[in-house]
Amino acid sequence: MNSKIRLYQFYNQIISNSHCGNRNTTSGGSECSVFLVILTARIHLLPVCPSAGTSNTTMADPNRAKEISEEPPMSRLFIICGKQITKEQLIKHFEPDGSIEECVVITDRKTGQGKGVAYVKFAKTSSAARGLRKNGTIVEGDTRPIKVMISASYNRDKQSDTSADVNENHFLRLFAIVPSSRTEEQLKEEFGCHGTVTQVRLVPDKKNDKQCAAYIKFTSFLETALAIENCNPQYKAKFCVPRSKLQQEREQKGQMPVDSASRKRTHSPDRLSAVRGDTKLVVICSNQLNQDRLWRLFDICPGMKYCSIITANEINITAAAVYSSREEAQRAVDKIHGLEYPIGERIIVRFEEELKEEIITKDALSQFGPPKPLVSELVQCVKKAFFICMPEAVSVKLLTDAFCRFGDLIKVYLVPGKRHGYAEFASDIAANRAIQQLHGMQLGDCRLKVLECAEYTGENKRNRMEH
Repeated sequence: MNSKIRLYQFYNQIISNSHCGNRNTTSGGSECSVFLVILTARIHLLPVCPSAGTSNTTMADPNRAKEISEEPPMSRLFIICGKQITKEQLIKHFEPDGSIEECVVITDRKTGQGKGVAYVKFAKTSSAARGLRKNGTIVEGDTRPIKVMISASYNRDKQSDTSADVNENHFLRLFAIVPSSRTEEQLKEEFGCHGTVTQVRLVPDKKNDKQCAAYIKFTSFLETALAIENCNPQYKAKFCVPRSKLQQEREQKGQMPVDSASRKRTHSPDRLSAVRGDTKLVVICSNQLNQDRLWRLFDICPGMKYCSIITANEINITAAAVYSSREEAQRAVDKIHGLEYPIGERIIVRFEEELKEEIITKDALSQFGPPKPLVSELVQCVKKAFFICMPEAVSVKLLTDAFCRFGDLIKVYLVPGKRHGYAEFASDIAANRAIQQLHGMQLGDCRLKVLECAEYTGENKRNRMEH
C-alpha cells in the first residue's frame, strides 16, 4: 500500500511541476507528456487509494469503479462468448432484461482482440436473473451460443474459502424482519404477488417480542429477487445464506458436532468422498490459458479451494482444481466440461478417480481382452464370485469392467457401506476364470481378493446349525 501512496504523490508532483515549469521547452515538454500518459495508465490500473491525500478526480476511473461494484448482490453476469463479440452487441442482447450499468469485454492488451469473456452489470438483481435465461442463446451477428452465469466477486481473496455461493438455485429463500402480529398465511398472501411462495417460516425474536424473523421460499431465483426489491422496505429483506454455506462456516469454526453416522466404519466410495470432503478435478485445456485465467474460470463455480497447473507442453495444459465438496465439483464439471475456451479449443474436466480408472482399464485389464457385453439379469445365476477390495472399495463401474472381460457376467454389486461384494455369472467356466485371473489383481490403489462364493440353501443352513 505504501508503494501505491508514493506513486500517487509522485504523480501529483509531476502534474504540479508540468504546470509551473517552463512551457517553452518543447523537447522536455513532449517527454514529460509521454511519461505522464504512461504513469496515468498505470495508476488507473490500481484501486483508488483514499489515504493518498488527493482529490484529483482523474485518478479514480469511474468505469473501473462500476466494473467492480457488488451492489446489489448477484447483479453481474459472467459471459463466455465469441472473441469477435463487441460491447455494443452484448448491450443490445441483454438490454431487454433491465437497465445495464456497465458492460466490460475483456481484451488482449497487445492485440486488442477479445478473449471471449465479458461481464454485464445490471442495476437490479432481478434483471441479472432475467439475463440468466439467455444462457445458450446466440448473440446477433454471431453463430455460437453464449454461456451465462452469475459472476463471482472480484474482491474476494483467492486463498480463502469464504466466498459466497453463486449457484442461483441455492438462493430461493429470503430473510425478512416482520411484525410479530403477522401470520404465515398473511405473509404468503403478501409475498405471493411477486411469485409462487412454497414455504413460510416464522421465528420469534427472543430479544424483541414485537418482531420476528421470516424465512420465505420461492420457486425461482428471479421471484426471490423481485420480492426483495419490491416488498416493504421496513422488512429489510435480503437473500438467505444457503444452508450448506452455513454448515461449512460452522465446521470451520469448530461449532458443528461430529455426525454420529460419520463415525461408523464404511468402505463405500461415495461415503468416503463425503467424509473426506475435498474433491479434485483434472483439467486438460489449451496452452493459451495461464494460471490466472484458469483460476478465474473455475472460481465462477462456488466452493473452489485452489486451482494450479500441473504440466504444460506445446499443445495443452494439465491442471488440478480442488473443490470443498463433490456436489460443488460436479457443478463445475457440468458448467465447464466441453466448453470451448478459447473458441475452437475444448476444455476437458474429469473427476480424478474417473481418470485413474480409465488408465487402470487400459493398462492393467487389457491383458484379459476387450470388455464383453453383460448378460440379461433375467438369466439365472449359475455361480457367484465373492470379492474383497483392500484397503478400500473402488467403483462398481471399474469392477464391472474387470469381471465382464471373462464373459457371461450378469451383474456386479457392492454390499452397501462395505468393501466387499459379489459378481454373478451365467456359467461356471466364466466364473472360474474370473476367480483364477483376478485374485490378487491390483487395480490402482486397490488389491482384489476373489473367491468362490459358498451359497447355502435354507436346508443346508439348518443342518449346519444342528451340527
